[in-house]
Amino acid sequence: MASNEKIPLGYVDLANGSKAIYPMNDIFLNFIFEDSAHWEALRMAINLLIAAYKEHKPNSKIKTIEGNITVRTQFKHLLNVQNTTRDQDIRITEENDDSTYIEFQNRAKTDIPIEIRSVEYFGLGIGHSKGNLANQLWLLAEDVESVLHRRPFARYILRDEVTSNDHPTNSGIMYVSLTQLSQEESPAGELAAFLLGKAVEPKNRAVMLVTESFNTSFNAFKADKEVAKMLSLRERGWHDGFSDGFSDGFSDGFSDGYSDGFNVGVNKLLELIKNGMDPDEAARRINSESEKQDKVLSFQQDD
Repeated sequence: MASNEKIPLGYVDLANGSKAIYPMNDIFLNFIFEDSAHWEALRMAINLLIAAYKEHKPNSKIKTIEGNITVRTQFKHLLNVQNTTRDQDIRITEENDDSTYIEFQNRAKTDIPIEIRSVEYFGLGIGHSKGNLANQLWLLAEDVESVLHRRPFARYILRDEVTSNDHPTNSGIMYVSLTQLSQEESPAGELAAFLLGKAVEPKNRAVMLVTESFNTSFNAFKADKEVAKMLSLRERGWHDGFSDGFSDGFSDGFSDGYSDGFNVGVNKLLELIKNGMDPDEAARRINSESEKQDKVLSFQQDD
């Protein structure tokens, strides 16, 4: 169904070189679904995942998204660099005012743990729902074991411990392991593999339409001047923060030897990014290598 090769949708030219864009890039996702022409592709993708979950849990009360919908994204928020608050990636609202909040999550480890942040968002969604459904759907590119427990799906709802009856407002938080799902020979497996950036030749018509929508939208995405500005600001902010953090540490008395090692690390980091690797992914790789080196040094010192 899919190879393990991770390939981008394409590249966006920035002042410091080209940047690879994968399907789960947050700016791209907000861009594509800001356009109502792609709302149906979003609905099909989410309904595929809901249907796959119901195969695992047939008696679940969760329903697919039907009828006319409106979609709200964070794109306009991202355009304004003065904004410091953040809402969820995407919200789908149905005609009856039921809502599904969708979060695309690339990393398992975040500043605020996902199991905490998802509950905070859940509470906010219910608080604004006026009694309507306010479901959460978290698509995880890396497994969060504390909520998934080594399964492809998990869904948490409010339930009475005494009677096991569900709460009357039956909203829930669903977590989806895209890595586990991508191993399945199924429409949802094809979709998960595509979202992870794997090379996919989908057989399912809905997945075909979703991939076509992503690929078609990317041409407009890479040509959009506001997109290039956002990506450039994010890249610059990331590097400035990295540099400032090092400067603060260095002023506290790091040795020249550490400085040399840091420069080597920065050069390697920039090389990975220049070759199309996402900055966060490049940083994780550098950190992983650094941790291995620290363990070796610690072992040598113990001896």
